[in-house]
Amino acid sequence: MSLEEWVKDRIPTSVVHLDIAGSGRVSRAVLDAEVAYLHREASLGAYVAQERAEAVLDAGREALGASVGLSGADVCFLDGAGTAFATLLSAWPLPRGARIGTVPSEYGANARVLERLSAERGWRCVVLPVDDLGRIVDVPAGLDLVTFPQVASQRGVVQPVADVSAAGAPILLDVAQSLGQSPVPPGCAAYVGTSRKWLCGPRGVGFGVVDPVVQAALAEPPTLAAVSETGMRRWEAAEAHMAGRVGLAAALEQWTPELLPRIAQLAEQARTVLAGVGGWTVREPRGEPSGITTLSGGDPFATRAGLLEDGFVTSAIPVTRSNDLEVPVLRVSTGAWLEDGQLDAFACALAARTK
Repeated sequence: MSLEEWVKDRIPTSVVHLDIAGSGRVSRAVLDAEVAYLHREASLGAYVAQERAEAVLDAGREALGASVGLSGADVCFLDGAGTAFATLLSAWPLPRGARIGTVPSEYGANARVLERLSAERGWRCVVLPVDDLGRIVDVPAGLDLVTFPQVASQRGVVQPVADVSAAGAPILLDVAQSLGQSPVPPGCAAYVGTSRKWLCGPRGVGFGVVDPVVQAALAEPPTLAAVSETGMRRWEAAEAHMAGRVGLAAALEQWTPELLPRIAQLAEQARTVLAGVGGWTVREPRGEPSGITTLSGGDPFATRAGLLEDGFVTSAIPVTRSNDLEVPVLRVSTGAWLEDGQLDAFACALAARTK
């Protein structure tokens, strides 16, 4: 599918959608696939409908596996990136005293899971050195695991995954804010992500992708899947939102690498247009290859509410989102559907709302 076809198939909207980092806009094809599946559930029953969708679900697993250099057999569907992170970390073969490298920009919910498991199991968290943008600059020797988001929720900076990988420790990489908008390097021990953001699939579906060597060492999963399942499928809940999984498979089929340069171009344009508007400060370098732009200097919660009244969808990010966030920020994330003039119109609305 071309970029133009991908954009054209989005469900129409009456707002300027600048929050793909929160939840992307699904396409007609994704919505049609979900609705058709629900009709089959209604007419045939849930289990027959699922049996008939297995080829589609397998294609979705294959696409996710291929995106990080692995196979569909290495993929499990879960209900979100957070669930995938907690599930895999709980099963990771780490002894008492293990040293886990992490970053200040770790997503708040994931950081709390890591803190809880570390306290319970005697792990030691080692904060990796980062620069002023939160980018990892060094990896200490002797780590048993490194985990971090490739792109954080609260700042659009891309981490140097390949450089971190070269240090030798296995990586559990959170790609919830990167897969679909930034290249994701292969070679990590495991990946966790979500459907609803840059892939523009439905909410309520996430995934884990795990290297076969690591799979063999994971603790046994909780009793979620049917007893006949093997490999990573054992981690999937037997009772789940199957229509959402079908929708994600449809979104993956539509995704095109032409989206990446378009998203980067729009982000650079956004940072150029928004710098200094209404007293707000852009926190990312202008040419950072990420579609997330964050702004500080005003009240993001009141501003977000006012902008929504003006027809612009953004996110207000609280300080609880991560340990490195000192003030709340307004997040603007630029999906490839943006049209000429919309960022300029947004800048005018932002200026008016922060006078």
